[in-house]
Amino acid sequence: MAIREQQTQTAPLQRAVTARSIVIGAMCAGFLGWGGHFTRHIAHTTKMAQDHLPWGAVVPFLLIAVVLNKILEKVRPQWVLRPSELLVIFSMGLVASALPSYFMGHLIANVSAPFYFANTENRWADDIHPYLPDWAVVTDVTAARWFFEGLPAGATIPWEIWITPMIWRLSLVFMIGVFGFCAVSILRKQWVEHERLTFPLMTLPLELVNREPRGFWPVGIMNRPVFWWGFALASFPIYWNMVGYFQPLFPTIPRDLGLMEFGQYFPPIHTRFYPVIIGVSYFMDLDVLFSIIVFHLLLTLEMGLFNRLGIEIGPTHVWPASQFENWQGFGALCVLVPWSLWMAREHLRNVFRKALLNARDVEDSGELLSYRAALGGLLASGLFILGWCVTSGMSVFVALTFLSLVGVIWLGITRVCVEGGLISSRMIQGQFVAYHLLGPVNISPSGMAAFALTETWHHDIKTILMANLANATRLYDSIRHERMRLVIALGLAMLVVITTSAYYQISSSYVTGAFNYGGIYGPYVQNTFDTIAAHIRDPFALERERMLIALIGMATTALMLALRYAWPWWPLHPIGFAAVTAYPVNRIVFSIFFAWFSKFVILRAGGINLYRKASPFFLGLMVGYFTGVLVSFLVDCIWFPEQGHSLALY
Repeated sequence: MAIREQQTQTAPLQRAVTARSIVIGAMCAGFLGWGGHFTRHIAHTTKMAQDHLPWGAVVPFLLIAVVLNKILEKVRPQWVLRPSELLVIFSMGLVASALPSYFMGHLIANVSAPFYFANTENRWADDIHPYLPDWAVVTDVTAARWFFEGLPAGATIPWEIWITPMIWRLSLVFMIGVFGFCAVSILRKQWVEHERLTFPLMTLPLELVNREPRGFWPVGIMNRPVFWWGFALASFPIYWNMVGYFQPLFPTIPRDLGLMEFGQYFPPIHTRFYPVIIGVSYFMDLDVLFSIIVFHLLLTLEMGLFNRLGIEIGPTHVWPASQFENWQGFGALCVLVPWSLWMAREHLRNVFRKALLNARDVEDSGELLSYRAALGGLLASGLFILGWCVTSGMSVFVALTFLSLVGVIWLGITRVCVEGGLISSRMIQGQFVAYHLLGPVNISPSGMAAFALTETWHHDIKTILMANLANATRLYDSIRHERMRLVIALGLAMLVVITTSAYYQISSSYVTGAFNYGGIYGPYVQNTFDTIAAHIRDPFALERERMLIALIGMATTALMLALRYAWPWWPLHPIGFAAVTAYPVNRIVFSIFFAWFSKFVILRAGGINLYRKASPFFLGLMVGYFTGVLVSFLVDCIWFPEQGHSLALY
């Protein structure tokens, strides 16, 4: 057994993108469109779509690959879903999972909030409303009030006032999807075939489609006893703690060992045990794991010294990470992304030769898109996004600067995800970089208002569409001969999740009142427009301090790249530094350390053979966690409606 290094094999004449795989994949996308909102805002249970390997994508796939296929195997063996079909189903769910919660939720809140939350204290009516395009927001105050407070008796949902803003907003969402798909189509060969990146997050789905003719379970790894040891270790604490749902005084098994304190000024280290993080991390490169641990300790030391010296650069703005971490991380991406493109220069040269000159020595028949279509789609979608930003109020220069920053961040996170295997990476937002790089004093009020509208698609970047698309391409290695059908399948998944999510979030909000949801529909969206209003009223100029901190990140990353180039044995990987500067690595580093130590000992003790024999144990950790989340979700839905229990990773 073991984790296959080769691509998943499929019969060449058997189609992967079949009618049933598309229908089941679309059902998974619809499930995520409903569940992303339901689990977060209504059931208050474990969020279904929170990262790049969410349970909303994994659990349905697990049920299909294991339970449904087992039933079909007994009833109608000829109906059993083939591995290639299963990969299509999972990829549709994976791509869809990037959109329903942190994307569509922010979009709908952003469309509806500006005129509802405006009051004399925040002065949005004076500072923001004159610069907001009517086609981008709901301007009907009554309709907005009903959305946040619920419909009055006898009233119906005013769908007509949503048509114009949703058409323009969703057209942008579509073009962002096109941009991401074209980008990963261009880079697929470089990442998968030339650099041979590991794509650790895709190890589990690739193993779940590997059937075994002998044994009770249709999935090969599940017939190994060591798999069930990992499964039990991950799932037993969840089931044990569920008793506490019903009996609050029942003793529970803690998920962490407390905080490791190093001193008054030093940030503590969290010691949480995350089975799914340990499972994924086992399949990451040892150098990346070791680098995350080392750089986390160095950043902890750095933050403690800065705190002790009283060095301050202002409020964080950006989630549970300091400005020093955020800006060093951005600096790391500013080196990592250009370096990655430079390493791909020969491949990119071939892409342009094929697209522009139809070079016959360059083969693109096995790619998801022809290089001409991918390059044309990238250019067309990029121009549309640029035009959208300019039409909404930005100058061309500001829009180009902002979109360049967004491109660096998206490509950087995608690279960290596919090479580093991080399940989530909340890097700094492009808006904040643009504010401090350009200075609001140099941006018009209409441009600042346009920045508020961008918070719909570049806000909480724990999940970005490009990273999920890149991971999906890894699944398609053996079925690229059906590239047009694959494009249709992914496009359908996006369409289904967007429409399902938009309809459910809007309709449920009019029924219960979106204000009751809080979070995305409350403080988050208010903070977005409060920040813009403050920058319009009191703009500041370019702030060089943050740029200097970014230079530290750039220098550190450049040094790591140079050392690895000069000495291939150098153990510190630049991906580790880029990853560790962003939340939630500061919450999961203990689990990463556990995985690194386990893998290190296993490889030293038994080499690659023992590593492969131990692999099912770590896959069992992941499956055990996801199974426990499903059971907890069902318990919450039945016995604790709207008062659920979260088993989130952070």
